[in-house]
Amino acid sequence: MPALMIHLLLAKKIKPNGSILYYIGNIAPDAVADWKAKDITHFRNLTDRAGALAALARRTPPADDFAEGVLLHLYLDWRWDLAFRDEYIKTAGDNWVERYRSELNLSGSYAFHRTEWAKDLWKQMAEFDMTGYGEIPGASPAELKNLLSQGYKWHLSNKTGPSAVFTPEMIDEFLNKTALEYTSWKIEQEIAYYKSLPVVFTGFAAVPGLSDGEIELFCLWKMPPAPENNHVPAYQFLVHLAGRRIGDAGLHAGYTDSIYYGGQINYCFHENRYNNMYGEKICRLLLPVIRAHGMHKIIITGNYTNTAVRHTCEKLGAKLIRTAPLPSWHDYYKKGMRFVNIYEWDINRYYRQEQGNGANKNSKP
Repeated sequence: MPALMIHLLLAKKIKPNGSILYYIGNIAPDAVADWKAKDITHFRNLTDRAGALAALARRTPPADDFAEGVLLHLYLDWRWDLAFRDEYIKTAGDNWVERYRSELNLSGSYAFHRTEWAKDLWKQMAEFDMTGYGEIPGASPAELKNLLSQGYKWHLSNKTGPSAVFTPEMIDEFLNKTALEYTSWKIEQEIAYYKSLPVVFTGFAAVPGLSDGEIELFCLWKMPPAPENNHVPAYQFLVHLAGRRIGDAGLHAGYTDSIYYGGQINYCFHENRYNNMYGEKICRLLLPVIRAHGMHKIIITGNYTNTAVRHTCEKLGAKLIRTAPLPSWHDYYKKGMRFVNIYEWDINRYYRQEQGNGANKNSKP
């Protein structure tokens, strides 16, 4: 296991603007004090550590920042052990533990005092209310709170030179490589996660005109599933405003590798000025069809520079999961796109928020 600061350095490379819970999650697994217990929670006791991590990743909701942080911590420890720890043990001989910890402390302290954001981030983590923590493998919230508080104090009071064993250059090269490996690995696990989600299809939903009083969606065609071609059921709609067609919209009732990058809800307008105005409305109008197929999480994507999609997702309360590189086989790649923002729209959460907003409005005098 590397120093806690090394975990935060990688976390920042993966998600530079991550939430405070994401960064706390990157510290959480080390709240386990007992080394034997920690070997278990870190899967060091298993012959197939990689398989255990992949299984955990496929169970980890991509929108859960704390759990994502925990997963990244465990992944980094696995890669660090293979790259450095195991070799250090071979060459250091007996009584390696104290020397190993000393070198880790040097690398962590040096990184803390040479990283602009480190002091502020540690302060935020130490002050964060522990009732907001997620599930901590093998430790209590109080133990994690203590680790964060003590860790903040330790880093402030210890200023050292770099480790001669785990040099800054060596660590930086390792983190750059690991960040790329993790992103590719995590996308693979996320696709498996979404493909495991429930979808109900016993036939197409009856779709009369869907309207909110301003725009209307008319179903143009329905495409049946074709598992042999990896195609899920799909709907295509015409978008009308005041009786005039202004665009098209589509909904895919299911999850595939391609849909992870392309999204389940797609729409386009004949005039760009409609993008910011009606994307959110289209998504809301499709909710009865989404619910008819038992889907609770909807993937919405857009080119990473597409501010209209970002604004639509912000209005819906959809969460940005990641900016993902497009594989060369995808249609979007062939059209010239290289990166997409992937958002998750949690339908159950959306309805709870809508009900809460309605209750708040009704309670006003």
